[in-house]
Parts: sequence; structure tokens; C-alpha cells
Amino acid sequence: MFEATIHDTKSWKNSVDAIAALIDEGTFQITQTGLKLRAMDPSQIALVDFELPAKAFEKFKCDTPINIGIDFAELNKITKRLRPEDKIDLKVESTRLKLVFRGDARREFSLAIIESSSTPPKEPNIEFTSEVKIAPSLIKEALKDAELVSSHVAFRMEGKGFSIKSDGDTGSVDISFPEDKLLSINVKNESRAVFSLDHLNNILRAADVPSVVAIRLRTDAPLKVEYAVGDGRVVYYLAPRIESI
Repeated sequence: MFEATIHDTKSWKNSVDAIAALIDEGTFQITQTGLKLRAMDPSQIALVDFELPAKAFEKFKCDTPINIGIDFAELNKITKRLRPEDKIDLKVESTRLKLVFRGDARREFSLAIIESSSTPPKEPNIEFTSEVKIAPSLIKEALKDAELVSSHVAFRMEGKGFSIKSDGDTGSVDISFPEDKLLSINVKNESRAVFSLDHLNNILRAADVPSVVAIRLRTDAPLKVEYAVGDGRVVYYLAPRIESI
């Protein structure tokens, strides 16, 4: 038996959006401590690791651990219909996830639970050499500049600096952040890698104030991006493009 009530509508919408940005289907692992999900995107170059603790819910009841397969594209369509004043009741009933929105009206949705026999992928074990913490708006605006000329972008961390560069057939964009605009930066060794802009935009889609975006980098290794979504957290790993820029 699983039942839960959510009052923080915005965080729930952002949480589902953060997952649906990368994956089509995935499995919620539900225990007494909360919800967890780890899954790869269809292209197998990005991983999402999401956790929403029981304390994030107004009510949370899970008698025995269960796994439920979810079509996140369909779940995202439903959650987009939430209104700010709504409360959300979740309940697993046999082969369906029931969602009830309680606000000016009571609206009930039912989503089929899909079969999922795959085990969650392992979290990559990477010894990162650089880390920067930055406001979501700064990194999002930088990526908008970068995509004016290319579909991929290079991240570089060296000394006390973090920079983003994009090169294309029609021109280039080079963005550097003064140290005093960064929340923190820690560089053990200079690090640089190239990534898909589409994937980066999807990864950062749910990042918003007051969250802090933590970016961990190692030369030509997967990127790690982490930020809070309400009381939950989401971590992404993105494989690099092995090419010069």
C-alpha cells in the first residue's frame, strides 16, 4: 500500500519535469524513506538520479517497498495541469497510479503502471578534479548565448575561473565568469570537456532559485550536475563529446 499527499505543487511539477526532460520511462522505487529513481536516457549518454524524501510530503505511507514503472511523458502531461492552490493525493491501486488534484475542483487522473524488469544503472565512479557552484540563471543564460553558434559547448575550469566556449561554422562565443559571480569554485587540476547543448538545456530545465547548481568536471569524462528541487534533489551525469572545439 502506498499513499501520499503533496502540498508543494511547484516542487512536484519541477521534479517530474526534471525527470521527463531526459527519460521516457523509469521506475520509482518507493520505501518508507521516500521516492527514488535512477535511469538512463534513450540515447544512453545521460543518467538521472532523483530522490524525494518522505519529509517532502504532507502525508506519506508505504507499508512495504514497491517499484512502479512510469511513463514520464504521460505523467508530465498530467502534472502540467496542476494549479498553484491544488493539493495532490497519490495512491497505487493494483496496476494504476491514481492522482487526485484537490483545489477549486476535485480532479482525478489514473495512469497505467508499466512493467519494468530492468535494474537501475550504477552511479558512475569518477574522481572529479574541478567543481563550481553557480546560480541557475547565470548558467542558463550562458547556454542561450552558446547555442547561437553551435549545438555543443566546452566547459573549462582552471585556477579560479570557469568558462564556456562554443564554436560553429558562423562564429564563436566565449563566456567567462568573474570569481565574485560564482558561489564557489575548487580546481585541483585544470579540467575541460565538450557536451551536447540540448542535453545540458534539458538537465538544467528544472533548476530555479533558490537552488544552487553544482557542476563537477574532469577532462574528457562525464559531467556531474546536481541541484535541489524543493526538498528533493536531482543529479545528472552527461557523457562528453570526444572532439575538439
